[in-house]
Amino acid sequence: MRTIVLTRPQPVRDDVTSVLRAHGMRVLGLPTLHVAAHVDADFEQHLLTHWASYQGVMLVSQHAVNFAAQRLHALGLVWREQVWAAAVGRTTADAAHHQWPNASLVFPATHESQDSEGLWQALQRAQANLMGQRILIVRAQMGRDVFLNHLRAAGAVVDVWPCYRREPLMWSVAQCHDFKQALRGQGVVLSITSQEGMLALLDNLVALSDDDRQFVFAQPVLTLHPSIAECARSHGFNHVHIAPAKNTAEHLQRLAQVAHHH
Repeated sequence: MRTIVLTRPQPVRDDVTSVLRAHGMRVLGLPTLHVAAHVDADFEQHLLTHWASYQGVMLVSQHAVNFAAQRLHALGLVWREQVWAAAVGRTTADAAHHQWPNASLVFPATHESQDSEGLWQALQRAQANLMGQRILIVRAQMGRDVFLNHLRAAGAVVDVWPCYRREPLMWSVAQCHDFKQALRGQGVVLSITSQEGMLALLDNLVALSDDDRQFVFAQPVLTLHPSIAECARSHGFNHVHIAPAKNTAEHLQRLAQVAHHH
């Protein structure tokens, strides 16, 4: 059985690692990105001026929720009950409910994809007319413009608040050792959750020998979205699977299947 290598940034508030281990999976947490607050003084001044005018806030991740909550608190701004919040996936929605219990939340249904596209469908059902609404997108310093383009096309007035940043994280000597041990054992399954994470993984592979590095490209990769899968294939990975995270249980099941049977 292959070792599942989780490369997503930490901390993440879910039970993925513990559930996998409880089902007998070997799991190795090797984040390739570090997440930190990004303080944009000019935008925060803009936020102080316009916070009362937003009708909706779009939250792209748990990190967006947590860093936004920290900065709003620091700025002395509180959530207004009449503002709706749209969250990418149930885990992001749960984080938003924890921070702002009175927020009216919109998120994809269980049977829908827990990504930007799934959220856009849910938002269209919940907010039939976005024309003229002022909406704040909370995301990383670098991010996809899916929501921005959809909202502007629907006639909304949109601001983007980059309240956190993702930075490449290099593995320690001990982490490289653990990775090579798993690779040379029964192999690994690489769980990749973003294109930035994929590129940061490639940076970490430079420390490996040529033989080990080539062997990595023969390992199965599991991604959440076709754009990440295409990024993986373009950089030489030969066995790339896509498992949209419609719910945590389904994604865990797919990880276990690849680990057992690939």
